[in-house]
Amino acid sequence: MKRLFSAAPLALAIAATPALAQSTEETLERMQQQLNAMQQQLNSAKDTGVRFNGFFSTGFARASNDAGYAGITDESEVNDLSLFALQGTFDVTQKSQIVMQLVGRGVDDWEPQVEWAYLSHRPTNNLQIRAGKMRIPFFMYSDSLEVGYAQPWARPPQSVYGPIAVTSYVGADASYNLNFDNSSLTATGFTGFTDEDDNSGDVQLRNVAGVNLTWTDYVWTVRGVAVTAEADIDATRLAAQAAAAGVVVDTTLADGDRGNFFGLGASYDDGSWQIIGEVTRVEIDGQFADTDSAYLSVGHRLGAWTPYIAAGWTESKDDNERTGLFINEPALGVVVPESILNYQRNEYSIGTRWDITPGVAIKADVTHVTGLQKGFGNLNTQHMLTSDTDSTNVYTLKIDSAF
Repeated sequence: MKRLFSAAPLALAIAATPALAQSTEETLERMQQQLNAMQQQLNSAKDTGVRFNGFFSTGFARASNDAGYAGITDESEVNDLSLFALQGTFDVTQKSQIVMQLVGRGVDDWEPQVEWAYLSHRPTNNLQIRAGKMRIPFFMYSDSLEVGYAQPWARPPQSVYGPIAVTSYVGADASYNLNFDNSSLTATGFTGFTDEDDNSGDVQLRNVAGVNLTWTDYVWTVRGVAVTAEADIDATRLAAQAAAAGVVVDTTLADGDRGNFFGLGASYDDGSWQIIGEVTRVEIDGQFADTDSAYLSVGHRLGAWTPYIAAGWTESKDDNERTGLFINEPALGVVVPESILNYQRNEYSIGTRWDITPGVAIKADVTHVTGLQKGFGNLNTQHMLTSDTDSTNVYTLKIDSAF
């Protein structure tokens, strides 16, 4: 009897072997079918030539007063730093693509706006031609101006990126790339027009024409840009403040006047140290301030952390052209000198970036802004006219993501 019971498991196992083999074969067959189906889906998606990516930012910033540096006051909210963008790339042919980027900003109640919408064609490997709405290439980070994850800072240095309200244009460009043994040179010519509102006024540029050159050996990058255009600039925010005081005033700062922009930037990135600097000059006929600006940033990667320091400076250079009164209504108690359009700022930032996971970074930044005695262009005019503010501090905590 013992032998009978001891042999039973072996007999059961032998009897079950065909069933187990059949079950394993069926499982493998189902897995193969699922794998084939997934591969077909991937191939189908690839064949459609449609790709999507995007980026997201949110955070909180608060200033020590209402000077309005970078639009930040002592009542700033999370919405001021929040945005979500989705970008689609659609292959028309093997050499042509359509790119569209939609951006929704918390400060605009998340209403989607088209930032990019252009057709790109590459006749050869070295030549690319684009037409539509694109970022105007004034700065080293123009293409990624709102992609916080692509930048080391909590925000681009306002000394250089702040005075220019224009970010996009409608037109065309052509880029040609020359490859050398260990470096490359890209030359881009562009033309078009733009019409944008910012926090201080309405800016229109017509007959824009420019060129930029970018050389890199993939550690060092040097970039130069020169742009000319006809400019219409209206200080609409100042006009609204004057109207609230019962004053009607012409706030046109440029009317078809010639404007020029020149920029030179360089960066060094060896995977450990990251050093970035830019110098710019803006020249516009009329009351709008001609401006010189610059910044230098130094960061050092320590694993997932990248602490950085940055210093910037900006100053109007044609103050002798604004010596009269912008608004002269003493009976109403409204007398505003033209010198309010002058400005000089020194900016000092210290911060860090923490890459908590691929595609997500947390940034903390403290910026001290001083030297506001000369004037306060690009700041909160109403606050500056009624206070003795000569400095401000801005504290920022931000999350940036790209996918």
